[in-house]
Amino acid sequence: MSKRILISSLTVILLLVSIIGYGCPTPPRIPQRPEVRSVTHQWGELTSETAEIITTIMVYNPNPFVLPVKRVQTELFMAGIKVGQGQSQRLEMKTEGEFPINVSTLIQVEKIPASMWVEHLKQGEVSEMLLVGAVVFDLIITEFTFRFSPHRETLQTNLLGHLESILRKAEATEIAPFGENVPFRMAIRSISARWGEVTEERTELMLAAQVYNDSAFPITISRALAEATLNEMPLGDGRLAEEYQLLPNSETGVEIILALNNELMVELFMPRIENGEKAIFSLKASFVFDLPQQIATVMGKDSVEVLAYEVSGEFETGFLRDILGGTAR
Repeated sequence: MSKRILISSLTVILLLVSIIGYGCPTPPRIPQRPEVRSVTHQWGELTSETAEIITTIMVYNPNPFVLPVKRVQTELFMAGIKVGQGQSQRLEMKTEGEFPINVSTLIQVEKIPASMWVEHLKQGEVSEMLLVGAVVFDLIITEFTFRFSPHRETLQTNLLGHLESILRKAEATEIAPFGENVPFRMAIRSISARWGEVTEERTELMLAAQVYNDSAFPITISRALAEATLNEMPLGDGRLAEEYQLLPNSETGVEIILALNNELMVELFMPRIENGEKAIFSLKASFVFDLPQQIATVMGKDSVEVLAYEVSGEFETGFLRDILGGTAR
């Protein structure tokens, strides 16, 4: 064996011994993607301008090192309408474990009446709440954006049912404007409600009353006057859908179209935290009757306005609370 070959062999042996004896540096681990384990919501601060939703995103960090979060961005959609967005900045997730990331999303109240209210009613009081967002991780030399799966929840309300429960208080109302000596009597047998046309400016509430003519002659209802209030604030007024002829001793369906101002309907959306999410809804309706000739002669007038029914009741105004009621875990 030549001297050169011997020296080369010894060098290789010494290198192997060095590697075995002292080890070699472990190559750096490639950062693993974090995992979103759950998404939950709860109420934050409520004001006359905004409603805050605090979203808690539970994220699992599989890495043996701290993972800085540069920012978290969210967008909240209801009935297909963007109603809020949120952002949280400069957080960090410690090693190998689950950690909560809280994001504040603000709903702008003024966006609700013109868009979300209209779409929600058009879809039969059933809407989808959609939360989309992304977590941007700071990996020192670069950024890693993780878009978590969209969080969807179904929002279903029963505003119409709440209103009907108040209106039913007027059932069995008797109408006898001229006293017992004049045979002019009627009774409200039943009342129901349904949504009518919904536009950007107004919402129609259709009020159907079954009116029994307890008289021996036909009576014509030519007009109706109606007004609704919420906590004594005017909410809208109504008119008769058409002229109605009430046959003697028979029952006829009479419908009033109540036009509600969408700008004021925000009062039904926002939780009224100052009074426990409650408000007083009131409705007053009058019929204008064209009097039969024999009564018109006695009374000295051809028509008379008579109060048909007047109802008032507590109305639950936690519309936004209902949203979270279906999503909070």
